[in-house]
Amino acid sequence: MSIVIEGKTTFQYRAEIGPSIIEPGLIMYFDPNNTDSYPGTGTAVTNIAPASTNNGVNGTLDAASMYVDPAGSAAYFRVRSDSVVQRLELSSTISRDADDGSTTIMFYFWSNYDGTGQYGNSQAFFGGKYTNYMAIRGGTDGTYGAEAETNGGDDGNHDYMANENNVFATGSWQSWTNVIDGGVSSNYFNGTLHGTTYPMANNAVHSFSRLGSSSTGTGSGNRGGDIRMGALLMYNRALTATEVRRNLSLLDRRFRD
Repeated sequence: MSIVIEGKTTFQYRAEIGPSIIEPGLIMYFDPNNTDSYPGTGTAVTNIAPASTNNGVNGTLDAASMYVDPAGSAAYFRVRSDSVVQRLELSSTISRDADDGSTTIMFYFWSNYDGTGQYGNSQAFFGGKYTNYMAIRGGTDGTYGAEAETNGGDDGNHDYMANENNVFATGSWQSWTNVIDGGVSSNYFNGTLHGTTYPMANNAVHSFSRLGSSSTGTGSGNRGGDIRMGALLMYNRALTATEVRRNLSLLDRRFRD
């Protein structure tokens, strides 16, 4: 059980008593609601993973206006790669060893998803069109799917890390957690483990250098979009289902309650 106290007048304060974000193995953590990660001004975003595991990768916003702090709600970064290009650039490229290592990435987001005119009717959170991306797609019935690929490894294109339909709902806060362990990729959508797993090709790597599509714009060859980032976390190990849900319960409390 936890108690959260929040308030906002001419100043802002936050006190939280109870479980915190899982820290063992946490190598990267960007949080627009933690002033140690982002003070509310400027473009620098600090990685607040513990010093003992921190991979030293920090971030830079393309514009300070990407930080949005709405009244009565939690703050977020608005990441765009459509008619306006505003992304969160990383200080170093992240490379996830997909065929041998164990790693987890957790992305908490809101999207005004509209893939009309975009490549494959989709928009990318990381990467571009063909390899090294995580993207949402489809969405004609108020839901949309998830699709992700590594660099391809020995298989070339279409080494899928995810390829599901109807796992997210439009117009609300969502979470996508990808776990790679022992050469197998699994995905949690809003805390629920999907039944399909994906064997990773030999020499497969998932790499990205920014949050926001590298295939930008509104043309048919792009995967642009407009998303809100509530949190981005990465671990050098595979989180358990219990750990995934504990992290998400804390983030849900901010954005859904």
